[in-house]
Amino acid sequence: MTQYNSTIQWLYDQIPPYQYKGSDSYKPGLSRIKNFLKLLRNPESNLKFIHVGGTNGKGSTSHMISSILQESNKKVGLFTSPHMFDFRERIKVNSNKIEKQFVNDFVQKNKNYFLSNRNSFFEISFAMAIFYFKLQKVDYAVIEVGLGGRLDATNVIHPLLSVITNIGYDHTRFLGDEITSIANEKAGIIKKNIPVLIGEKNKETDKVFIEKAKRESSKIFFTEDFSSSESELSLKTNYQKKNKSTAYAAIQILFKNNISNEIFRKGILNVRKNTSLRGRWEKVSNKPLVIADVAHNEEGFKEVVFEIKRIKSQRKIFVLGFVKDKPIEKIIKLFPKDGIYFFSSPKISRAFSLEHLDLILKNTDINYRIFESIEEAYNRAIDSASKEDFIFIGGSNFTVSEILNP
Repeated sequence: MTQYNSTIQWLYDQIPPYQYKGSDSYKPGLSRIKNFLKLLRNPESNLKFIHVGGTNGKGSTSHMISSILQESNKKVGLFTSPHMFDFRERIKVNSNKIEKQFVNDFVQKNKNYFLSNRNSFFEISFAMAIFYFKLQKVDYAVIEVGLGGRLDATNVIHPLLSVITNIGYDHTRFLGDEITSIANEKAGIIKKNIPVLIGEKNKETDKVFIEKAKRESSKIFFTEDFSSSESELSLKTNYQKKNKSTAYAAIQILFKNNISNEIFRKGILNVRKNTSLRGRWEKVSNKPLVIADVAHNEEGFKEVVFEIKRIKSQRKIFVLGFVKDKPIEKIIKLFPKDGIYFFSSPKISRAFSLEHLDLILKNTDINYRIFESIEEAYNRAIDSASKEDFIFIGGSNFTVSEILNP
């Protein structure tokens, strides 16, 4: 095992991330991260930030904003979570992941501090990113919110612009089970005299955002108030069109309409090359057509299923695996009843157990089978498919990563 791998394994063992352990790893509040950044001599103090929160699309929107800025010849730091294959995906400058040696040195130097101050995995990742971006002298740093907003570790930054993509029912255990209470938590990233962009209008949540912006003397914008002559630009899915529009509006606010549509178009078309974005309606093969997507909550699946229903195929086959705390009964109801379903669980402790999954599925009228692993479920789907069939892989970031992992 390499030194880097040993370091990452130490982090997982000693300070497991939320994505692996769930609520046991969730540590809201800003005091720990403020103290840690102070120890690092406040690297956040002179960086230019764009802060992106919301329920769905915040990762895609962050990558798009980063890509557009890169096409404008800017050096861009990008912090997102979770990762798919390697921890270093969370921290990038342009298309380059943070160096293994930097990760190793940072953890080794500060590991005793992490343990004595009970920092979360996310706080450590975020502080490392800010420290790295400072040393790299980035022109801009695009920061994706972790969970919520108000008490999220990233909320210590003072951005040029705050972006809230949308509001949906996810992480209700921590954020509340009313749409307005979730919006209140997400609205926590709205700061005094700093403009905020709202990606989707909603009668219930708009009031929350407008009132918070008013209290903070912050100018509020809505994506639908911006129009692009590039609006006909073809993107793969409906929800990515929403994210593209929000990224476009964010860039126009930041640069007062001085970024050309051509740069914007290149930024969107080159988003994977510029940022290594994966798992968003990603084509795995053509015959049969296999698509993988990391949608993982009810709102996200509504958008994905809309796209799936538009695809013409002989049969539709689904390879799905979920983690705990997701409303699986509601999610399953969104999918086509005439589909063929192969279920399993991703290889993490937070995965939905096969036994529990079977109990839920028995109360549905779908045609399903359960397999011991995601890989086995996928292989059986491929073996049973004709070239005219369609296969969808999803349910969780971890399900997708097990199939796409090179």
